[in-house]
Amino acid sequence: MQAKMTWLGTKTFLLKAWAWLKTHWYVPVLFIIAALLTLFTKGDAVNPILDLMDRNRRNYEDRVKVLEENRENEIRRSELVRTKFDETIRQIERQHSESSSSLDRKKRQRVKELVENFHQDPRSLSEALEKEFGFKNVE
Repeated sequence: MQAKMTWLGTKTFLLKAWAWLKTHWYVPVLFIIAALLTLFTKGDAVNPILDLMDRNRRNYEDRVKVLEENRENEIRRSELVRTKFDETIRQIERQHSESSSSLDRKKRQRVKELVENFHQDPRSLSEALEKEFGFKNVE
């Protein structure tokens, strides 16, 4: 009985190994080629391949670093726009509270659009706010 169980286990293992080999045939082929190249060329043929893999890894790391820097810059820019928006809303609400009216949703949205569009150019932002809401921004 024990021999039969061992045979079934071995047979199952061999069938699984054969299925894996049929799917991933290139792995052992590459391994054999690398071993033969190393054996016959004393490692000289494998070194350029390893150098290429190392350069690819470094290029990948550089690209990831650039992407992370871009993301951080975008976050900072977004925070700057949000700060400018909050500051502008406070200023407009202060000026509107003097005239006993507060900003409604549409005006808030319009101010947000103006701040996002003109966040790089404060002078254009002031002109757009003056044109839109009828008051002058004094800094």
